[in-house]
Amino acid sequence: MSERLPLRVLPLAVFAILALLAAVVPADGLRALDWVGNAVCHRIPARSFFVAGRQLPVCARDTGMFSAALLGVIGFAWTLRSRASAFPPRPYAYVFAASFVAWAFDGFNSYWLLVTGRTLFYQPQNWLRLTTGAFMGAALSAYVTALANQAIWRTADPTPVVHSWRDVLRLIAIAVVVVLVVLWRPDFLFGPIALTSGLGAFALLTLVNGLIALVAMRQHGRVERWRQLVLPGIIGFILTLAQIGLINLIRAALIQPFDAPF
Repeated sequence: MSERLPLRVLPLAVFAILALLAAVVPADGLRALDWVGNAVCHRIPARSFFVAGRQLPVCARDTGMFSAALLGVIGFAWTLRSRASAFPPRPYAYVFAASFVAWAFDGFNSYWLLVTGRTLFYQPQNWLRLTTGAFMGAALSAYVTALANQAIWRTADPTPVVHSWRDVLRLIAIAVVVVLVVLWRPDFLFGPIALTSGLGAFALLTLVNGLIALVAMRQHGRVERWRQLVLPGIIGFILTLAQIGLINLIRAALIQPFDAPF
């Protein structure tokens, strides 16, 4: 079933407006993004990027992952002409599996240094964290889109969300753009970069909580109209705000007594 053009354009339009606003809003006006980051990321300064002297909401790896995941999902909303719900088939799945392996391998190598103070395979670098995170996020967007369509729609299309090398190249392009922009990171892009990573984390949490609400309401796989998602979406939004607030409180209570490094 094809979606009307305005509906497909909506996510991209909303993101573009928010990014423009983030570019002109003072940095202190984006502090809520730091609260999102505190809930999902260690935010160790040495493992994070700084723009205009300010630390981004999440670490280098999560900046790449959440940014590319958000942009990937927005890209699927724009390009998919149906409610495709099948996961990427072979051989495209192999590309995404390679992204996961690289992300996990670099993450383990980096974590080893944090825990033991010794280098395992190679010296971790923020650009590597960013790159592996971005490719992981781009791959994740394909599976998130398919899973959401499976869980939501009564009339989900059984075709795969990725069905050509063109789709794969588009996701690779998203990851590359994220990496290049963050490595460039001019001062005037602090707001848009911070927004993309922070909003990516918030949106994924809201989606998960919204799907949980949909299941609890016994409406999963039964939705036929977008308006039926309003209540689960509101519940998911509220649950995400509550989770972020609770985790920030717990984190603040634990950092000082236990001298945590983050």
